[in-house]
Amino acid sequence: MAVFCYFTVTLIPSLREPYWAPVAAVVVLYQDLEATKKAALARFFGTIVGSLIGWGSAVVWHHDLLVYGAAVLVAVALCYLVRLESAARLCAVAVTVITLVPHTEAPHLVAFHRFVEVSYGVGCAVFYCELTGRLRRTRADPSSG
Repeated sequence: MAVFCYFTVTLIPSLREPYWAPVAAVVVLYQDLEATKKAALARFFGTIVGSLIGWGSAVVWHHDLLVYGAAVLVAVALCYLVRLESAARLCAVAVTVITLVPHTEAPHLVAFHRFVEVSYGVGCAVFYCELTGRLRRTRADPSSG
């Protein structure tokens, strides 16, 4: 699954860090579809919020640790506010990667690319888990379809 995810995401030429897709896929993948969906929702929410806050933080960053710290605090607080506590650390990771890692692209592109890369990986994991679950059920009961 991770190989498929990486291979297919590298077909999108504008993405500079496609390795985030298989990383995200591996992080959210569980044997159980429900657990995978729950982890996928947290990863997706954490990434979208972290990307938006990271974008804003990167725009005003200028190596000010208070800006970075405030951005992480706001991102984590927002996750707790909407009762997605499991998304908080993933959100903080997105803020950190977008704000602290040097990039040549504009902050809005970095944030958008991170969101696309991670979301694609999450989607691959959910699809894989759904597919393997169906295959297992079909093998267990060939009459079901």
